[in-house]
Amino acid sequence: MTVSEDLPTLESLRSPALGDNPYLRRMQAEKSIWRVRTATGDEGWLVLGHAEIKQLMVDRRLGRTHPNPDQAAQATKNPIFELIASTGAGSDPHEMHQQVRALLIPYFTSKRMKALRPGIERIVHEAVDELLASNPPVDLQPAFSLPVPLRVLCELMGVPEDERDHLAVLLDGMHGTGENASADGAAAFFAYLSDLVDRKRADPGDDLISGICPELENNQLVVVIVCLLLFAGHESIATHIGNGMARLLTRPDLREAVLSDQDLMNTAVEEMLRTANFGGGWQPHYALENIEMCGERISAGDLVLPDFAMANFDPRSFEDPERVDFHRTPNPHLTFAHGAWYCIGAPLARLELNIAFTALLTRIPTMRLTVDPEELTDPEKVKKRLSATLAWLPVAW
Repeated sequence: MTVSEDLPTLESLRSPALGDNPYLRRMQAEKSIWRVRTATGDEGWLVLGHAEIKQLMVDRRLGRTHPNPDQAAQATKNPIFELIASTGAGSDPHEMHQQVRALLIPYFTSKRMKALRPGIERIVHEAVDELLASNPPVDLQPAFSLPVPLRVLCELMGVPEDERDHLAVLLDGMHGTGENASADGAAAFFAYLSDLVDRKRADPGDDLISGICPELENNQLVVVIVCLLLFAGHESIATHIGNGMARLLTRPDLREAVLSDQDLMNTAVEEMLRTANFGGGWQPHYALENIEMCGERISAGDLVLPDFAMANFDPRSFEDPERVDFHRTPNPHLTFAHGAWYCIGAPLARLELNIAFTALLTRIPTMRLTVDPEELTDPEKVKKRLSATLAWLPVAW
């Protein structure tokens, strides 16, 4: 696709945590699909409507891979997005997707979540213990939000405890974008995962990697699956923990609501998932065939960027969408996507967030921000990362 200078740029459409982008809101009000220019200079389709995104998520003419990865338009330069676009090139992307889902679903059932709960509670409370042993102020992001979901994933996947800090460093490098995306860092990350898979095949344990290895002869595919699970289950959950706590620390009424009624936490988590971001964090999809939508023609091979965050504020699907309502039900948010692309790890994400918010609020009831809320999203401090919207989250108690 060629570059058109007059197209809206994705960089101009990013929204800060706890705040919206007025230009993006006006775009959504005008129409549900827009041609945009990405950070790499490519063009793509930004989809802002709740109903339109749901329609695309069940359309087999849309996929995550590109038939010719070398020619795929990019939302941003990042090794994980490049990996997704090229995985299974030449095969039926939907068939492969369903095979992988069938392989992973048993690890995220209600029964499995019940079994995981004690371990997650231990990880969360150990992290709170470490917080309380620190001298405030403390940046909650590196001290809690980032390490907790990684520790949970390491337990689930069977990463040896003495290797987890090393994995954290490698994974951190995979979330960089543009000039912050390192080819050497990606190579080191994939080399570590490949070695870990080899060791699991030789000496399996009671963990996810050991469980899927016998079902897949191709080590590279196992590495890809593990990589994507780490990508989906680490920084995205860390972002939701950070953004959720930022909201609770700036809204005493919401904080008091969940502290006074513990039964409210489940619907509170859903509403914080819905309202965590006002746009951004676009995940690349590609048209596998021509698609007509809202009077526009999406051609085969085109980059399609569903904006799940903005769809969660679509007034056609949510009454008074800007209002954060912990009693909102039903709450058909698209934070976990929809249809065949619905996030397999959603039950784990919900469980982690519920436990994390409950522990932080009940064990450190006097927690407070130590900076003005506007400083949390200072664009000069926010790293160029796939999910990051907060620059930091300094707290004291």
